[in-house]
Amino acid sequence: MAVNYDSAIEALETAMASGTLEVEYDGKRVKYRGQTELLSALSYFRSQKRAQAGVPAVGVSIGAVYRS
Repeated sequence: MAVNYDSAIEALETAMASGTLEVEYDGKRVKYRGQTELLSALSYFRSQKRAQAGVPAVGVSIGAVYRS
């Protein structure tokens, strides 16, 4: 059974906003161990949704230059 990414993302965003760790979507109930794990799942579902839509993955690099 395919996951409905929109419902998973919505449920995870709602959980993040309310501070709860238990999420229900597509008839599944998942309890995350912490906000970090929940945020990781949210990132995963967002990237899967982008991939399904044919949008390439986004990479970010941050550099710093220090002068003395």
